[in-house]
Amino acid sequence: MNISIYLLFISQGCNYAYTMLNDGHLMNGIKIYLQCFQQTLENNALIDLFSNIVHERCFNQLRTKEQLGYIVFSGVSRSHGVQGFEIIVQTSLELDLVDQRIELFIDSIQ
Repeated sequence: MNISIYLLFISQGCNYAYTMLNDGHLMNGIKIYLQCFQQTLENNALIDLFSNIVHERCFNQLRTKEQLGYIVFSGVSRSHGVQGFEIIVQTSLELDLVDQRIELFIDSIQ
């Protein structure tokens, strides 16, 4: 399987979704990426601090309490000078449900 990586400018309020089928694996996966700002020392420190504050709460809510999936990850993603915060869940549940639960979690930390 060949996966190409592209960097896109994500306009505020836009959502992008795509489906990729894998016959060899029955699990689903979802990644919510919140693009924040360009990389600077100050911005790096701010997003790292935010990630450290939210990380355990994210795992406890989505993995332990709601049991959305065995793998629940949150952290900073940096690429080509742009950074954001991401939440990744591997699950056997319907992705629409998992997406709703992640969005509710994000709303709860704002």
